Amino acid sequence: MTEFVGTTREERMPSLSNQLTKPPSVNVAMLIRRSPHDVFEALADPTIATRFWYTKSSGRMIEGAKLVWEWEMYGAEGHVQVDKVEVDGLIRFNWDGYDPLNPTTVEFHFSPYQDNCTYLGITETGFSGDADTQVARALESTAGFTFLLSSLKAALEHDITLQVVLDAHPHQLRSSHRMR
Repeated sequence: MTEFVGTTREERMPSLSNQLTKPPSVNVAMLIRRSPHDVFEALADPTIATRFWYTKSSGRMIEGAKLVWEWEMYGAEGHVQVDKVEVDGLIRFNWDGYDPLNPTTVEFHFSPYQDNCTYLGITETGFSGDADTQVARALESTAGFTFLLSSLKAALEHDITLQVVLDAHPHQLRSSHRMR
């Protein structure tokens, strides 16, 4: 057994630079047991999406749309620019959820799967800030889009409205019980 007399743990650890070798990104996906059209509509149509994602939208996800989404329970909003829409295939948009001057790009990919199901993939790229900030934003967004997938699945497959977006950050617990 090697003994390290007179050295601290930090001195024994290799030096880690605060540089990324690859920009962090979000890449989550889930099988939804509904047709690509049903899944597409659930995300494009705010009358459906408000059941499980945001609480208000200024309009439908159509190519060229400039939208405002609100999460009233948090007093938060996001500005969205819809770049590309392929009905039942793709929705691509930019939004300013983390940095209004450097919006990220989100893509929803709707892939048909056996028995009229959809494999929905979600990516987000373009996080700004230093390395720690980019990683933190990508991790937070990964959690958020995982909540979205779970809520969407419950809504479309079982007609259940999960409260995971609301329950992820209950007001009284937001600052005192963060994961460390």
